[in-house]
Amino acid sequence: MLLDVANLIVQAIIGLATLIGVMASLYQIHREKFLRMEEERREQSAQISLWYEEVRDRTDWPRDDRFVWQAVVLRNASESPVYDVIVTCVGISGAGPEPRGEDNDHDFPYRTCVGALPPGTWYVWLPTGGAGMHVRTAPEGAFTDAGGISWVRRGNGKLEKIGSEPAFFYELDLPLEWGGCRRLDR
Repeated sequence: MLLDVANLIVQAIIGLATLIGVMASLYQIHREKFLRMEEERREQSAQISLWYEEVRDRTDWPRDDRFVWQAVVLRNASESPVYDVIVTCVGISGAGPEPRGEDNDHDFPYRTCVGALPPGTWYVWLPTGGAGMHVRTAPEGAFTDAGGISWVRRGNGKLEKIGSEPAFFYELDLPLEWGGCRRLDR
């Protein structure tokens, strides 16, 4: 009888261990599926980048002397366009604009509305306040991917999902004047 009780306890422990193992496996499968779906969701947005072009001397810069104009390279390494692209000058250091574009006023002048960004390498002119007083700036880009998810690529390169379309994210007055961009990689 004592042996039967011991066998029953051993079987209960084995059954419990099996149940815990199955639950852990199911959790891991669910987690891997979630991570894979999240990676698929980020796939296109991770291929969008932007930076100041420092090397070329362009002659097509805007002739508006109120601003210091910077050429911003926009790179879409995906196979589909992204939409509603808005580029904003943000501060990295010094007494310049805020480090997050949405923290600047809705009528912030250092912003340009691009519209659609096809695959490839493009550029656009961005009005800035210049680099006086040790101000260091960078371009920030907000956009909507082909799946309808909106993102912002911060001036420091970090990619963040945002909860609304770029124009609403920046609280811009509508209608917007979309300017487009020029091809760089020809």
